[in-house]
Amino acid sequence: MITNPANGFPTPAWWDTCRQALVSGATKAIILHLNTRDYAVPGKHMTTYLCKLLANRDVIAIYNRATGIRFPLASMEGRARDLLNMNGPAQPSQNAALAALGLGGGPQQAQEWPRQPAQALPLLERLMLSGAAVTVIVEYAETLLPAADLSAMGPEDRTLLVTLLRWGSDPEIQASASFALFLVQNLPDLHPALRAGSSGYYAVEAPLPDREARLRFITWCLAARPIESAIGADELANITAGLSLIHLENVLLQAELEGRLTRDLVRRHKAQLIQQEYAGLLEMLDPSYGFEAIGGMAQLKEWARREIIQPVREGRPADMAQGVILVGPPGTGKTMFAKGLAKEIGFNAVALNMQNILGGIVGQSERNLARALAVIKSLSPCLVFMDELDQSDVSARGNSSGNPVAKNLFNMLLQFLGDPGNRGKVVFFGASNRPDLLDDALKRSGRIDAIIPVLLPDEPERAAIALAAAASQGCELPPKTAAYIAGRTDRYSAADIAAIVTKARKSARAEGRSGIIAADAMHALDTLRPATTQKADYFTMLAVQACNDTELLPPRYAALLDDRANLAQQIQAQEPAGRRKVEL
Repeated sequence: MITNPANGFPTPAWWDTCRQALVSGATKAIILHLNTRDYAVPGKHMTTYLCKLLANRDVIAIYNRATGIRFPLASMEGRARDLLNMNGPAQPSQNAALAALGLGGGPQQAQEWPRQPAQALPLLERLMLSGAAVTVIVEYAETLLPAADLSAMGPEDRTLLVTLLRWGSDPEIQASASFALFLVQNLPDLHPALRAGSSGYYAVEAPLPDREARLRFITWCLAARPIESAIGADELANITAGLSLIHLENVLLQAELEGRLTRDLVRRHKAQLIQQEYAGLLEMLDPSYGFEAIGGMAQLKEWARREIIQPVREGRPADMAQGVILVGPPGTGKTMFAKGLAKEIGFNAVALNMQNILGGIVGQSERNLARALAVIKSLSPCLVFMDELDQSDVSARGNSSGNPVAKNLFNMLLQFLGDPGNRGKVVFFGASNRPDLLDDALKRSGRIDAIIPVLLPDEPERAAIALAAAASQGCELPPKTAAYIAGRTDRYSAADIAAIVTKARKSARAEGRSGIIAADAMHALDTLRPATTQKADYFTMLAVQACNDTELLPPRYAALLDDRANLAQQIQAQEPAGRRKVEL
């Protein structure tokens, strides 16, 4: 096998993994999955690149059900025909075997290779058992045997399944010099029997390109076709995290059409491409702000610096928090904090949209989540944010809904959160107003390192939030006016205070002023009446109850954990009437 770089680019790590598995004799059937429809290296798609790496093989046969069997070189096709006795006189038994596959014994009858799997796969198997060094590359393998229950499969599909299972375990194939490579985009879309550990198949992930791979591709593209750019190659490599090389090429082509490469163009097309590729499963977060834009939360920011930011900067991944749930009343800034933290640590950041994970076809939800989690791992280092964690049946293991799919998804999420290999690479942040609805297994230590209340701000914090909101909206707010707003917004959330600042800013603009004065603030405070204050105490007590570390609580709340029975009584007394359970 050839292992030298192609086109001067280093061989991808996934190929080294494939090669080691094949050389060791661990397998003769590899499933290469995830980023298999991309350039493997600049200028070479996956199949083309594999053919270059394997150029010293006797025969490389490429198959998918649309184009049938094909070969990268005419000489390899001729060699294959010789091995199958398709180019000359054949024995009667050979003629019968070829006729059974829809082929004749002479060259004039064997011009077309079969396309249908029922004919093509047995022929490819005969080729692998011919004694030559043969590699079979099966493209879009999930379309041959998609994930399905055995009872729902027809006779032909069952025969195909047995054929492919033999490729992973047949002693003759194991003893041969041949092997097969199956290309799959989403591994769970492939039949589970082929993914089972006992199948003899070995799954290798081809991840999305990392920063270095993107930078090499950008440099290669711009050397061939220079584009006027407002950003350098290094920055472009940073802000295109989550894109495949083909996606990145599309961005550069669009920039060429528009005449200039800008940050706005990249962000715009990146969002569109991610939406198209992952169908709303994931949303790339690209925060333009860090902690400087977040007012208040001093205790939470300090915790993040100690438990996440410093370990990242000091190269101590084992000391990093791996899973965190932010709990508290609506509008306290949980989402804003997670985005700001992603900016502070320089990680890629994605939102996992669990509602879009759920599909209407049996097994689709599980495949969607598996794909999303695989992409998240390929984006590492990555911060994953899941908002309204309590709103999905998944977070409660489906217990309240009787939804068996929710239980499957819940278990997949637990396995992902508890994977020690993710520590230092993937940080999970969930946000919930109702932590009491979350399954205890989700909150268990080892999966979630901290459950942190994000509570209503006190007066100094409210002033800081008002000033930060004004700065983000590009208007002036005198500290005295901010203090006035803080004094009149007891039990207001951060979102409520930001809304006050927004209304005051609009009042100032209507009067032709760029800055907010006391009269603007007074008008906003007199007219806006947030409804969140009516339930604030209830959500606050739920957040305190969920916390198991008093260091994560403001001092004024820490004492409540000393008497959990009394805390439970307070929660019951404050529970909104519509939420109370009817005793039968």
